[in-house]
Amino acid sequence: MLRKWRDHVDVQQVRNTRVTHTVSQIQVQDRIHTASKSKDMASAWLTPGRLLLLFCAMNMLVYIDRGVIASNGVNGDKASQQGLPAYGIVGEFGLNLTQDGFLATAFMVGLLISAPVFAEASKHYPALRLMAVGLGAWILSTAGCAFSFGYTSLMICRMVVGLGEASFVSLASPLIDDTAPPARKSRWLATFYLCIPVGYAAGYILGGLIAPALGWRAAFLLEAAAMVPFAAFCAVGPPLDLKGKPQHTGSGDPSSNEGKGLGDKVQHGVTAALADLKTLAKHPVYVLNVAGTAVYTGVLGAYAYWGPKAGAQVFSMSPEGADLKFGAITVVTGVMGTILGGVALDQVGSTMTNALAICCISNVVGALMLVLSFAVASSFGMFAPFFAVGQLGLFAIQAPSNAVALWAVPPLLRPFGMAILIICIHLAGDVPSPPALGWLQSKLANWRLSMSVCSLFLLLAAAIYAAGGVLARRAPDYRETSQATDDGETDNEPSGDSGHLPLLNEEQEAGPI
Repeated sequence: MLRKWRDHVDVQQVRNTRVTHTVSQIQVQDRIHTASKSKDMASAWLTPGRLLLLFCAMNMLVYIDRGVIASNGVNGDKASQQGLPAYGIVGEFGLNLTQDGFLATAFMVGLLISAPVFAEASKHYPALRLMAVGLGAWILSTAGCAFSFGYTSLMICRMVVGLGEASFVSLASPLIDDTAPPARKSRWLATFYLCIPVGYAAGYILGGLIAPALGWRAAFLLEAAAMVPFAAFCAVGPPLDLKGKPQHTGSGDPSSNEGKGLGDKVQHGVTAALADLKTLAKHPVYVLNVAGTAVYTGVLGAYAYWGPKAGAQVFSMSPEGADLKFGAITVVTGVMGTILGGVALDQVGSTMTNALAICCISNVVGALMLVLSFAVASSFGMFAPFFAVGQLGLFAIQAPSNAVALWAVPPLLRPFGMAILIICIHLAGDVPSPPALGWLQSKLANWRLSMSVCSLFLLLAAAIYAAGGVLARRAPDYRETSQATDDGETDNEPSGDSGHLPLLNEEQEAGPI
């Protein structure tokens, strides 16, 4: 009896163990199914049109920060001889014009270091996750500006802002180019890039309104808080891969970094970046487009930083009035000009030759109108129409020039190509131009002459774009190669263990843009 009872107990234990194991398997499968369902729901919600809108909001916040620090309210001034008190960053820290100019360009340090890193990392990690890392750094550094206790601490925070910016600006436009409908690519890129002038202008206005009421530090805290939900979305939303991204399968992949030390990984990354850089240099249309955009960006950066201050002094306006008026003109012309450039390119045919022709003509128009606005106008009423048309021409360049940067290089190199474009246009453009114009003004003591000299550099940009347009007639357009790959292969299928989602399906709603 005892033996039978023991056998019965053993059988029952085995049955219980099997039941427990089966229940555990069902629970695991349920969790996997729930996670998969949640991922599918998130992916279904994130249509191409919604992705574009999210990127536009993030881009606007990035450039609101640029406008805020350039606004008269936040940037400020020293005490005047007429008895007006010192105010803003310049007044609190006692900065000269050259130091003030470097505040606008300090972000380039972080951008220069991190943009190639994020571009190389996009070959191995989901783009949105990389954006989350960068935007987290952006939030901390912009909030840090509000707590700076001197020029040095403020400069350090502005440098880290560039690190955060790099992850977003080098990856967003390739994702938009991948998801946009073929017939509307230029318009979608234009929609994204119109957030640059609108963000700048909104920064002027917000800086002019917030600083007098709450102090200049509050402006940085508010913009940092506004970016938090977008960074959180990038961290927890569906991971997205770029078209042309190689799919690694782990240690069996010869290019995998698994099992390598930090030194080997760094060496591998540097070697890959140098190889990519050599490849980009072999594409003359891309090189000339970068050169022309760098010159154009230098002029645009100088106007963005010094324009309100120059206008206030030339036409005897209050700092707050100059911020509001320059901001309003920049918003209107930025939206109209950027959309005009994208729509014009789609209408005449979205080829690289046509894109560079638009850039050339727009620079010539911009140079003429901006010189007339400062050299000839005797009142702000006369100045505003010339200045508006000039800015309209400048902003029409945004979509065509960035489209050429995406189309003139192989698909896999687009993030790195955008990173190098961003580095070059800042390093050779709007990084040196604000302090250089500040130095020139300190020597000439004549804003009309200083701004006119600056505007003439647009003619150099026009000549470079024209040369690129001639070469573009015989250069390959890599959109055709990318489309052929998409039609013939499934490059965007995720590997079994990657956990990354492919790019948004073309069947998903693109939106009416």
